[in-house]
Amino acid sequence: MNHQISEAHHEPIETAVTAILSENAAATGFPYTPDPVKLKIVESGTIIAGLVGFTCWDWLYIETLAVDTDYRGQGLGRRLVLEAERIARARNCHAAWVDTFSFQAPEFYTRLGYTSFGTLPDFPAGQQRIFFRKSLTE
Repeated sequence: MNHQISEAHHEPIETAVTAILSENAAATGFPYTPDPVKLKIVESGTIIAGLVGFTCWDWLYIETLAVDTDYRGQGLGRRLVLEAERIARARNCHAAWVDTFSFQAPEFYTRLGYTSFGTLPDFPAGQQRIFFRKSLTE
């Protein structure tokens, strides 16, 4: 059989890969059924902050959190994370996890009660990718 590997630019690759992952996970007794968490804060019709993540296996994963530069320091990121945690608790999640970079927001997550459980050094060079978790049942 002749298989070719190519970059997937426009095909629905995420859908196809997730379907394969879901089938494999279900066969092991842990069906992969991510439930999206997508939040936004809008001012004058423009999104000024947002959070994208999902819940699965009783965990909340925060994939992306961003606040427009002009609106930082006003508690918008905090409000988004707390709302995502509220949604996760309502979905019976017991914990949350997120990753950030040493040059971005590690102190932000620490202030919200997250604790570091691992780092990836030199990602990017001279920096760290930091992984955080938080119990949602305490």
